[in-house]
Amino acid sequence: MVAPKIRRLPVLAAALALALGLTSCGEDGDSGGSGGHDLGEATIVLGGKVITWAPAYVAICQGYFSDHGLDVDLTVSPQGTTSAIAGLVSGDALSAMTGAPAAVSPIREGAPVQMLFNASIGYGVQVVGSEKMLAEKHITKDSSLEDRVKALKGETVAILNPGDSIDQLLRFVLPKYGMDPDKDIRMLALNNYTNMFAAMKIDKIGVLAGSPPNGNQAESQGVGQILFSGNEFPELKNYPYLVGSANTRELKQNPDRVKALVAGMGDAMKLLRDDPDAGKSCLRKEFADLDQKTFDSAYADTVKAVPDSPLITPEVFKSLSDFAAASGQPLGVDYQKAVAADIVKDSVG
Repeated sequence: MVAPKIRRLPVLAAALALALGLTSCGEDGDSGGSGGHDLGEATIVLGGKVITWAPAYVAICQGYFSDHGLDVDLTVSPQGTTSAIAGLVSGDALSAMTGAPAAVSPIREGAPVQMLFNASIGYGVQVVGSEKMLAEKHITKDSSLEDRVKALKGETVAILNPGDSIDQLLRFVLPKYGMDPDKDIRMLALNNYTNMFAAMKIDKIGVLAGSPPNGNQAESQGVGQILFSGNEFPELKNYPYLVGSANTRELKQNPDRVKALVAGMGDAMKLLRDDPDAGKSCLRKEFADLDQKTFDSAYADTVKAVPDSPLITPEVFKSLSDFAAASGQPLGVDYQKAVAADIVKDSVG
């Protein structure tokens, strides 16, 4: 096991969001095969620090990217998915790893981006109600799913960014119970989970949502309780919750760097599927601030969501497309345009 090579991006001014200040890995990387070749350095950017990115953390920790010739620097964007995608579009990052809706949006708008691999299957978003809101609406964990969803009515709900996985889940769920997400709740974009927790602690919001371990952590800190998660809806069991994207220029000019990235992720996924506890020590280092109960719960949920393959199949893409349409925000792109499937197939066999 190698020492993790993981860093955090400093908070950037809006004017610098497109650049991200990352080391460029655009056109000067070695385009040779990865078998024993040095493919140089590359930056991958996570749209947020969540435990569901376990395969990426494990691939760094276990040296899987290095095994394929790629020296990967993993960064976490404090400005969320928007700046992560901006770094990808500008060519400063080899891959941006975000929720699927954030990955599709630039493709629909004509940006030189394609989705590359799937890293988490299902819909891991956890919707958390504040203790105050739950008490006022007499909601407990034993309440029906319908009552738990309807408890959102009239509340301010913190999301990361407009159009993100949280936004889309709410637009999918609320109409099932006769609510209008544009009228019955107020979505407030707070960009990161630190801001969400701070707002809930001072009763500025009644609801927040996000990927594990944030819901688990809210419970352990006494900030709130998980109302429901996307995984409670059977239609979402094949949803590609977290995906990695690549710049189409990299796909054409430096395919071996991209293949090495996918292969490293694939190795980490196989490890987690074959031996679910194998990545626990790697993840514990990254989430050392979590109490053990929270970590164990979030980790268990995470490894269950590791897909059998990093390939985004047509069936998985259809789940994404159907969900987007049901949420009132059709994808507007087809599988061939959105997914770089061939290079993934070449990477993992």
